[in-house]
Amino acid sequence: MPPSPLPQSVSAGTLSPKHVHHLFDKLLRQATPVPERSLNGFLAALAHAPDSSACKDGPALVLAIFNRVSREEAGLRVATPAICTYCILMDCCCRARRRDLGLAFFGRLMRTGLKTNQIAANNLLKCLCHAKRTDEAVSVLLHRMSDLGCAPNCISYNTVLKSLCEDSRSQQALDLLQMMAKEGGVCSPSLVKYNTVIHGFFKEGQVSKACNLYHEMMSKGLCLMW
Repeated sequence: MPPSPLPQSVSAGTLSPKHVHHLFDKLLRQATPVPERSLNGFLAALAHAPDSSACKDGPALVLAIFNRVSREEAGLRVATPAICTYCILMDCCCRARRRDLGLAFFGRLMRTGLKTNQIAANNLLKCLCHAKRTDEAVSVLLHRMSDLGCAPNCISYNTVLKSLCEDSRSQQALDLLQMMAKEGGVCSPSLVKYNTVIHGFFKEGQVSKACNLYHEMMSKGLCLMW
C-alpha cells in the first residue's frame, strides 16, 4: 500500500473531516482488505493530530471513522479490530469526553475474546475515573487486574490516586499510597504519587495532613515539585 498522505496533512494543519473521510474511502477501494496495521496507523495518526482550524477534534473524528468500519459495507474490506485498535478507541473516548463509549468499547473488547493488555486495562481505569466511577476503578485496580491478564503499574496507580484526590477523597488516596509502600516493588510511592496526594490535602484544607505527608516524603529522599 502506498504511503498515506495523512501524516503530511496532520503536520501541515490542513487535515479536515472531509479530507479524512476521502482518505478512508481510498483505503476501502484497495483491491485487498485494509490490514490491521494500516487501520491502526490511520487511526493513531488521526487520534494524535494537533488541533487546527481545519480539524479541531481528532479523537472524535477517529470515532466517526470507526463507525464506518463497523458498518456492514466496510466490514469485509477492513481487518477485524485487534487489541491495539480498541486501545486507540478507548483513549480517544477519554479525550473526546465520551467515557461511556470508552467503557462500551471495553465491553465489546471483552466479548471478542481478545486477550487484554496493560494499555487496555489502564484505559479502562481512565474511563471509569473520568466517568466519576472512582469506586469501580479502585475495585478494578486492587482486585481485577489479574483477571485482565496484567498487574497494576505506575500509570494505573497514578490514575486512581489523582481521581480520588479530585473527588476530595485524599485520605483514601493516602491509604492506597501507604498500601503501596507496604507492598513495595515497582509501584512503590514515587514523587509524582506523593505530590498528587499532598496537593489533594491542601485542596481540601487539610494542611496538617499535607505537611505530615510532605515530611514523610522528604524523609525518603524525595523532593516536592510545585
